[in-house]
Amino acid sequence: MAVEIRALRDAQELDHYQKNVNYVFASAPSPDDDLTRPAADWTTCALVDGRLATTLATLPFTVRLNGNPVKMGGVTAVGTLPAYRRQGLLRQVMTSALSTMRDRDQSLAILWASMGAIYQRFGYGLSTGQTRYSFDPRVAQFNGPGSPDGTVEMYEKEEGFPFVKQNYIQWVQDKNLGIHRSTILWQASTLRANVKEHPVYCAVYRNTDGEVTGHAIYQTKEGNFADPGPDQVMDVSDFIARDMDAYRALWDYLRAHDLVRRIDMRGVAEDDPAPELLLEPRVLQRKTSDGIWMRVVDVEKALPQRPYGARGELTIGVPEDTDCPWNVGTYLLETDGQTTSVRRTDLSPDITVTPNVLASLISGYRPASHFARAGRLVAKDTAALRTADTLFRTEYAPYCPNGF
Repeated sequence: MAVEIRALRDAQELDHYQKNVNYVFASAPSPDDDLTRPAADWTTCALVDGRLATTLATLPFTVRLNGNPVKMGGVTAVGTLPAYRRQGLLRQVMTSALSTMRDRDQSLAILWASMGAIYQRFGYGLSTGQTRYSFDPRVAQFNGPGSPDGTVEMYEKEEGFPFVKQNYIQWVQDKNLGIHRSTILWQASTLRANVKEHPVYCAVYRNTDGEVTGHAIYQTKEGNFADPGPDQVMDVSDFIARDMDAYRALWDYLRAHDLVRRIDMRGVAEDDPAPELLLEPRVLQRKTSDGIWMRVVDVEKALPQRPYGARGELTIGVPEDTDCPWNVGTYLLETDGQTTSVRRTDLSPDITVTPNVLASLISGYRPASHFARAGRLVAKDTAALRTADTLFRTEYAPYCPNGF
């Protein structure tokens, strides 16, 4: 059996790549496949005796990390045909892809996991949650008065795109784990029709100065309800509000659709304020699952790329890393909060972590003390643990509203 691990080379191989991806993820061929098809040199694949067996693509993203723009590899389309599974092909492909990311200065990798168990084996740590709401708008009123003075206007997606794009650019500046959206990412993810052949709408909020400070992107469809009453379902794919006036106005706008029985909001931030605002928060039927998984590709380059929660220093030990062996070592992190230096050191570590836990710390998903209680982080003493909690704190909970 001859195994090649390499990037794809031409359009014919990319056609095979797309067929493999459609098979692995049980998706039908679609005209949208042309939008999501990567450049050949973004792929890392395994070919066995000349046949494409395992696929992986790394999208070149810029992602806000506690407010700072950071180059990351967006790992996607990872799959192996059944006849070639359990042969170690994915590990070879992943290891090669991580090495390529390092060469391209992508010090962190992110992905949405089909199964968390697969990617934890490769050093990925959970770095965002993914929250969904599914509620009856008739009973989802806010607690207390609040009537924003601005206005909401509805557009079809082509007309609304310039407004929602600029609003997102402003919103993401200080956020944590938000991707800089290219036009292709807007088309392939945010503005992509969830219900085929149904129009996608943009609700745009303008304040009294005429400035756009919020938007919602949504579709509506007929539902299937057994009892009489409103029979539509609204699917909200993007809800971005830069202030509470925009938030309230957009929420009221969505609720004003009298023929809608259920609103499904997907990809909501874990620190979304709706539970604190609603008269009865239970109506949201809030469900939270895993979101983005992150992998530290290069510890020494990744650590200085985000702002920290305070001035201080911390020594971090990474004793093992099978897939990125260059990460093994101990690192001294010194920061004034905004500017950080990191270097290898012979000092004993204040905290000792796996690559998985380090990724979760860098994203600000959970504090160091959380992992210490879970037995997944070893701290030299309680002072070191308090320092780690303080330094890795982020302004906002990590949140990635984009699939890819």
